Amino acid sequence: MGRDEKWVKAGGGGSDTVSCPQEQCITFDRVLGSYAAETGGCACVSLQEAEQELLARAQSTLGRVGQGYSVALLLRGRETEAPRLVPQLLQMLFEEALPLRGSDAVLSTLSLVQLSPSGRTQDLLAPGAENLSVLDVAPLGLVVVNATEVEVSDSRAASELYLQAAVGEGRACSLLTITMSCPGPDPSEGPGTQSMWQGALRILQLPGVLDCPLLQVLAGEVVGEEVEGSLPWIVSWLLEGNNYSGLLLRLDTQGGLGEGSSQSLLQAALLGAARRRMKVNQVRPTLWDAVEEARARRAGLKSLRSGLLGDTLTESGLSQLGRALRELQVVKAWSQRLGSWMLKEVKAEAAGLPEPRAQQAPDVALQFFLAQARRQRLRERHQIWIQEEMKHLEQEKEEVADDQVKGLGAREEAALRLQLEALQAERDAAEQDLVALYDLYVQAARARTCHVLQVFRAWRGLWEERAVTTEHHYRSLLAGVLQDTISLATQNQELQAQNQQLWQTRLEAVMLDSSLEEKPGN
Repeated sequence: MGRDEKWVKAGGGGSDTVSCPQEQCITFDRVLGSYAAETGGCACVSLQEAEQELLARAQSTLGRVGQGYSVALLLRGRETEAPRLVPQLLQMLFEEALPLRGSDAVLSTLSLVQLSPSGRTQDLLAPGAENLSVLDVAPLGLVVVNATEVEVSDSRAASELYLQAAVGEGRACSLLTITMSCPGPDPSEGPGTQSMWQGALRILQLPGVLDCPLLQVLAGEVVGEEVEGSLPWIVSWLLEGNNYSGLLLRLDTQGGLGEGSSQSLLQAALLGAARRRMKVNQVRPTLWDAVEEARARRAGLKSLRSGLLGDTLTESGLSQLGRALRELQVVKAWSQRLGSWMLKEVKAEAAGLPEPRAQQAPDVALQFFLAQARRQRLRERHQIWIQEEMKHLEQEKEEVADDQVKGLGAREEAALRLQLEALQAERDAAEQDLVALYDLYVQAARARTCHVLQVFRAWRGLWEERAVTTEHHYRSLLAGVLQDTISLATQNQELQAQNQQLWQTRLEAVMLDSSLEEKPGN
């Protein structure tokens, strides 16, 4: 490959045959370069055009996320580029998926974790949450256990949250997951069940280093691919799992991929990607009932515990039990999340009108994280500013004569003054964030209080309506009973009168017979 930098894109849809200076002919959508030239039969276009082509090809599949399908995009070597592609993907996702269902009928959540080759997974939305485990939980697919899931209403909120969390090296090796859940068909197994369509967009960003797990997996030269939760295993799952997958590879020939084993690794990776691209992968939508799934897993966990109590404990049995517990934890978390969301919708309907967006409780934790990220960026800018001033001061010290060194005291004093001003600015920003967070906390408390009162009034109205209906029903029953009692009493009186009349008639007949027997001569 004769250029300094190339972009290789692979994905669904049509393909173009690209001739490269190797023995094999690799089939891809296109090989894209950073220079507007043609070398070796490979048409080169700009990076922006490469991203636009990826967006155009992913547009049709992103619309299916709202129908329960999943999409996986693997991006390599974009850590030095401006983070514009992911926000564009998020905007396209919400534009294509939400109109099919409506934003009010879809629960959209976002999670962002940082991966490492050593297997450590860190939650970028919750600082301090580390060593998270990654599992393949049926039917949800790839899940990061205990990762923070933040509800987002639109692409703007999702992009802002991503850009605030993925600062610096945070996106160099990260996994972004947008999950969309919406009610499925009407339940057919009886009351209490509710199936949900659940689709996801997973974006895995990998650094453009030589030992990139993506190249190794594509080349078939990876070790540890079978270890669940490892970075090679995650790459393999995204390539072969129940999802539509696409690749965007940045290949820097001056960065170590130009000769020897590096070139053979690159060639094997491209051939492996071409073979994987030609495979037919059947993708199915995810339709599941969280309550039924949790109930089934509890039953399986109970039987697993019973089996362990009767047999000798083994490492495999204990690991199987631990995995079952973690999967149950994931299913329970999603069950509670979906249940809370559906209960919120039901309460809004019971109140007579949906809750306005302005009265919803603000996410204080999210705002605190955003404020912390803003202060971190401010601190970094101040450090860069002060370092530049100190460099200028050192250069001036080296250039001036010894008798002029004393005149640099003013410059040193100015540098110290800059540091003091930077600290004061950071302190002022922290105080402003503290006041803003306090106001948000007060708003959240008031919103929760209003929400509780609204729910209480709604339930009280329902209870009063049921009480009136019940009272009317019992009054109707009582009136019917009284009417029946009066009717029975009237009939009883009539029967008593008839009975008395019959006894009187019989008595008169008996007396007449007695008088006839007493007459002489008869």
